[in-house]
Amino acid sequence: MTENQKKFYETALSYLGKDATPSDIVSDKFACAITINALHKIAFGFAIGGGASTYLLYRALLNSEYFEKIDRPEVGCVIISPSGYGSGRLPNGHAGIVCENEDIMSNNSSDGLLKKNYTLTSWRSRYVDIGSYPVFYFRRI
Repeated sequence: MTENQKKFYETALSYLGKDATPSDIVSDKFACAITINALHKIAFGFAIGGGASTYLLYRALLNSEYFEKIDRPEVGCVIISPSGYGSGRLPNGHAGIVCENEDIMSNNSSDGLLKKNYTLTSWRSRYVDIGSYPVFYFRRI
């Protein structure tokens, strides 16, 4: 884990059970990407980019000088299944941060709190098997 990835991860962990976007710029139901951006801004002083869109967050991660795409999940990396790439069976993609023990923390759509609400297996079951979304991982360098 890079030092920056560790800082990003530890910042995210400090927000478990909290709302990282309390101003509710967008509905909690659609706040996963903006939560990732908010956590990055808290840790480093600037957002990754893409606002509340998982599609635009994915594009920002691809073009970022601060992130690199990796093939396998690592603790502290961003996991993203961006909207616009699925089959339509699920209306939206999702973004989160990989934790230890293959857990994933992300915005909880029902209450806006950052929670460990997926595992790598349950993420794939939902976004790949049901929604036909790809899964991408990005490490903070």
